[in-house]
Amino acid sequence: MKGIRAKKKSIRTKKKIKVKKLPTIKRLRNKLDKVFNTYIKLRDGKCILSGVTEELQCSHYYDKRNSPFLRWDERNAHAMAKSIHFRHHHGKAPDYSLWMVKKYDIVFLEKLSIDSYKKYDPKREDYNRLINHYIEKINVLKLKNN
Repeated sequence: MKGIRAKKKSIRTKKKIKVKKLPTIKRLRNKLDKVFNTYIKLRDGKCILSGVTEELQCSHYYDKRNSPFLRWDERNAHAMAKSIHFRHHHGKAPDYSLWMVKKYDIVFLEKLSIDSYKKYDPKREDYNRLINHYIEKINVLKLKNN
């Protein structure tokens, strides 16, 4: 067979070493959100406003986008029923503010308000540390509930 070369496998073929890629910051943030939200729902166990135990979601008093410093702050997050959570984000749940005043005090809410303006730029290590922290807290709560 003229013109066709048979491919020889070299004895010195380089072994391709697979380098394990680190998860992206976006993936770490999403994982931390999921773990944190799970912890908050387990911690509260029911909607803070209605007492409902079904379709719980993690609600943030100060929203995650505009207050990144409080995104994973337990003081800023509480379990809410899906319908109430929806109303809260559309400005129709003043009960949340009233509940916060009853649960905490006005000085606490002022501190939380000040913290809501702080900037926060977590690093990869911060995400991993917080993920492990909340996984550990979830495991403790699960042991406590059993």
